Amino acid sequence: MVAEVGASISILDRVLAVVGLIRENRKQKIERTDNALYTLYTALNETNEYVEQLNLGKKRNRKTEYAIAKLWHNASIPLRTIDRDLAERCFIKGGYWLDPDTWSDLQIGKKRIKLSQVFKSTRKLLLES
Repeated sequence: MVAEVGASISILDRVLAVVGLIRENRKQKIERTDNALYTLYTALNETNEYVEQLNLGKKRNRKTEYAIAKLWHNASIPLRTIDRDLAERCFIKGGYWLDPDTWSDLQIGKKRIKLSQVFKSTRKLLLES
């Protein structure tokens, strides 16, 4: 009887350890997703602000475009373990900002890197996580 109680306690300890690991893994996944969304929203917001300024007649600024490229490349890194397709598109979007004059509207659409397309995918990721 004592051996059975000891075995039951041992099994319960193992079950609780597994449940703890599951909770910890879930917490880490949430933190990774939050970090990815934060960096992605930063890239989206900075890009949107810059594009709005251009639409109002402000001159292009290569330094700003390089900074935006870096934001997009940085956003792709934490996304790679969450949504590989979106991570790739962010990386491509960063490449676009390194030399936007070489991209046509058709290429931008085919690569799905329009701001509206990326925002839609970001919102989907937000709602799924």
